[in-house]
Amino acid sequence: MIEIPVFLVAESRQDLPAKIRELADWLSTDEPKPLILPHEPDKYYLAKVSEETNLEEFENTGRADIIFVCNDPHAYSDEVQLYAFTPSDPEPLEVLNSGGAEAFPRLHFEFTGSTTEFAIFCGDDFLYFGRPAQVDSETPTTKRTKVLDDDCSSVASYTSGVSVDGGVITGSLISTGTAIRAGDYGAGTGWHGPAGIRDLGQQIQDFTIQIEVGFKAGYPYQVGRLELYLLDINNNIIGKMAIKDSSGKVDSPVMEARAGNAATGKFFVNYSGPAGHWRQFNGPMRLTRIGNRWEFSASRRDQNGNLYSTYSKSFIDTTNQYNQKLAKIQVHFGQSASLPTISTVYLDHIGVWNERTLLSSEVPYIFEAGDILDIDCSTGEIIKTSNGYQETFYHQMDPASTFIRLRKGLNEISVHPNDVISDSFIEFRERWL
Repeated sequence: MIEIPVFLVAESRQDLPAKIRELADWLSTDEPKPLILPHEPDKYYLAKVSEETNLEEFENTGRADIIFVCNDPHAYSDEVQLYAFTPSDPEPLEVLNSGGAEAFPRLHFEFTGSTTEFAIFCGDDFLYFGRPAQVDSETPTTKRTKVLDDDCSSVASYTSGVSVDGGVITGSLISTGTAIRAGDYGAGTGWHGPAGIRDLGQQIQDFTIQIEVGFKAGYPYQVGRLELYLLDINNNIIGKMAIKDSSGKVDSPVMEARAGNAATGKFFVNYSGPAGHWRQFNGPMRLTRIGNRWEFSASRRDQNGNLYSTYSKSFIDTTNQYNQKLAKIQVHFGQSASLPTISTVYLDHIGVWNERTLLSSEVPYIFEAGDILDIDCSTGEIIKTSNGYQETFYHQMDPASTFIRLRKGLNEISVHPNDVISDSFIEFRERWL
C-alpha cells in the first residue's frame, strides 16, 4: 500500500465538489494502472485506489491521503529489455537482468520450418512442446490440413439454408466486403432470420471449425442469436455452436455447443458465466471433434488482437452416437419475433480443418513454416497463431514444463531446434522489491 497526500484548491466552496469529482473520476479505473513516484521517475508500480480514501473539506480547499493498493508489490522499469535470438548461433542467448528481483519475460517465435518438438531452456526452467520422431521408425507428418478459409468477403458461395432450431428461415444474408451479417431478418412469430450453407467439397471425420464473431448489443433489451450448424452430406444437422441472448432485460449472452441435432443431441455447453461475462463479445469460437471427443472454446480478443478470458469445455461421446462425417456448414442469424435485435452481429472469418488420424508410425509436426508462438511467462498465457488463426496452446505442452524466470544477473537461454525460427525475441521489464 502506498499513501500519497493530496491537496485540492478551488475558487470557492461551491466549486470544491466539482474538483473532487474530477479527481475521483480520473483515479477510478477497472484495472491497475502505472503509478510513478517523484523520487523514482524511471520506475512504476501497478496500482488501484483503495476505497478507504477519505477527504477532509475546509472552505474552498480539501485534503486527502489517497491510498494506492498494489497487488503486485514490485516496481517495474519503464524501459523494456529486448534480446533477439540468432538462429545460426548454436550458443545460448545471454540475457542480463539488472533488476533487484526475478523477471518473467515474454517470448516470441516465428517459424520458418517444420518440427515435431520445440523447447526453451533457462537454468532449471524449461518449456517443451510436442514429442520427438524416432529417426529409424517414425515419420514426421502434417496432421491438420485446411479445408475452408473463408474471409467472409462474399456470400456468393452460400446456398439457401435448410432448417434452424426452433425457428424458420427468412430474410437474407449479405457481406459488407469484410464480414457476413443479416441483410434483413424477414418476419416471424418465433425465432427467424437468414441462413446459408457452404459446401466443404469433401466429407471429414475429425475436424476443427473456428469462426471470428462480433456480438455486441447497443441496449440491454436487444436479443438475438448467431449460430453455426454442422451438416452431413444429406443436410442433416450433426452439431452446432452458437452465441445467443434471449433475456430482453440484461445484456448477458450465452455460449452454446451441441453434438448431434436438436431432438437427440447432447448440449455440452450452455454457459453464460457471471452476469454480462460475454457482453460486447469479439473473438473466436471453436468446435473440434477428434475421435469421440468434442471440445468447444471461446476467447475474447482485445484491441491489439490478443486473446484473453478463454473458456473451454469438452464432451466424450462414449456411445459413439455423434460420429457422422462433416460435409457442410450452415450460418444463421436470428431475431425473436419482432423484438429489437442485437445492434452488431457478424462473422468475419470461418476456418475448417481436417484433423487427420495418424498411423502409429507417424508423428505430427507441432509447428510449421508461418506459425507464430507467443508465451507470456508473467500471465501464463500461451498463444499459437497459424494461418491467421489464434488458439490457446496448452494441450501440446509437456505437463512438467515451467514458465521461464530470469534470475538477477546473467541468464542463458537455449532454444531447440534453433534452425526453424527467425525474427524471434525475448523481452521483459526489470523489477525491484
